[in-house]
Amino acid sequence: MSKGRRYTQQFKKAEERRLSKKIGIIGDVHAEDTLLAMAIDWLEKKNVDVIICTGDIADGLGDINAACNILASNAVLTVAGNHDRWLLTGKARHVENAHYKSAVHDRNLQFLDELPKTLSLPIHCGDLLLCHGVLDDDLAKIWPGTTETEVKRSLSFDKLLSQSSNVPSFVVNGHMHFRTLIDFEACKLINAGTLKGLYSGLSILDLDAQTLNGFDFAPGGMILPSQNHLVSRSDGRRVWRDTQAFEGHWEPVVLHQSN
Repeated sequence: MSKGRRYTQQFKKAEERRLSKKIGIIGDVHAEDTLLAMAIDWLEKKNVDVIICTGDIADGLGDINAACNILASNAVLTVAGNHDRWLLTGKARHVENAHYKSAVHDRNLQFLDELPKTLSLPIHCGDLLLCHGVLDDDLAKIWPGTTETEVKRSLSFDKLLSQSSNVPSFVVNGHMHFRTLIDFEACKLINAGTLKGLYSGLSILDLDAQTLNGFDFAPGGMILPSQNHLVSRSDGRRVWRDTQAFEGHWEPVVLHQSN
């Protein structure tokens, strides 16, 4: 099936269910096929209407072919990450646990090659924009900065925020491997994090309840609730005009248990 047809069908399904307003969010996969399958099964039991994923399927300890098959067979709306691009172009194969094209089945190479950089999903309060880094730039980051970490600003994101119309209500990205919520006056930015490593988990955006709920993978294959936040109001969280207003004294809003 062609990319256009596949994603048209997936968007049609999402459009048909847009009034349910419950979105499962999976971050960077990095070949964690076992956790990916567990996450999708768990989210479906939570009756989410659609599952989205921020890509980076390649490069990890798990089975990349299984991960591609799981995403495709479950119609998970997925964008391409920088690791997927690197795999397809043979670049940066020095990264830890790198995959090579020779180990990836042809149908899965095609699946990776056809992943879009961004997807716009209609929701009841506007649109949700899904990307890996920041919009079309799969290496870019947005981070207000803390006393220990540097600020990451984005002119392209600020340009999006400055539009008089068509600003998405939510932007969901990945790349940083840190599940967080950043409040802007015009929209909410949700970083989906990753399935691997220290902050492994997933999230649910419930537009009926107006909540963003984080869940952590725990030993024994359990998925446990961690942090939840209201998205209808900031509840004392810092709200930014744009990324140029970042000044490096932010208390991160996390979606995982503190370690």
